[in-house]
Amino acid sequence: MITPRELLGRPAIVSAYLVPILFIGGTTIAALAWPGYDPIRQTISELATVGAPTAAFTTAIFVLTGLGHLVTVSFARGIGWAGRIAYLVGALGSLGVAAFPLPADGGHSIEHTISATVGFVLLAAWPVLGMRRRRDYPWLIRPLGALLGTVLMAIFCFWFLIVWTSTTVTDIGLVERLAADTESIWPAVVVTALWIRARRLPAVETASTAD
Repeated sequence: MITPRELLGRPAIVSAYLVPILFIGGTTIAALAWPGYDPIRQTISELATVGAPTAAFTTAIFVLTGLGHLVTVSFARGIGWAGRIAYLVGALGSLGVAAFPLPADGGHSIEHTISATVGFVLLAAWPVLGMRRRRDYPWLIRPLGALLGTVLMAIFCFWFLIVWTSTTVTDIGLVERLAADTESIWPAVVVTALWIRARRLPAVETASTAD
């Protein structure tokens, strides 16, 4: 029988819930604070472009989001090691987006592109890589739940990557937000499942002893 400590450390609960609040709330505030910015047609990264009026604020949001992911993956011990490593590298990708902002001239940054791509792909892939097969783990961690989580995020992720490389699509900002917001929320969903399972373990163990 697994123990609560094997499933989750308390810092993961705090960080997993803070990340979507910080990321979704912060990028929304930044978009509203920049007159003329179009969240449907412009990417989130443009809010942190060198020289943009919201650059410092958005960069701080990216950093806090990345750090929050690092805390979550460090203490969400119920996720399998392969998934935790993928999640860790995806979090580093988020920090890379902050470290390598888009240039002020509106051009591209290869470092930014690599960081964003790594972050998007791995933050979608970690659930299926971190699956557990034992039945005493929560359903969302076991194969079907883990696969569904990755499929859900992969749909938005690859939709964004396709739109990102298109020269004709004009709703890139909307698609990116659907992908990024879902990836910020899903760890909280998994951590909630781990927390609920951890809370029930003592009762399960007591019942087993009584039998």
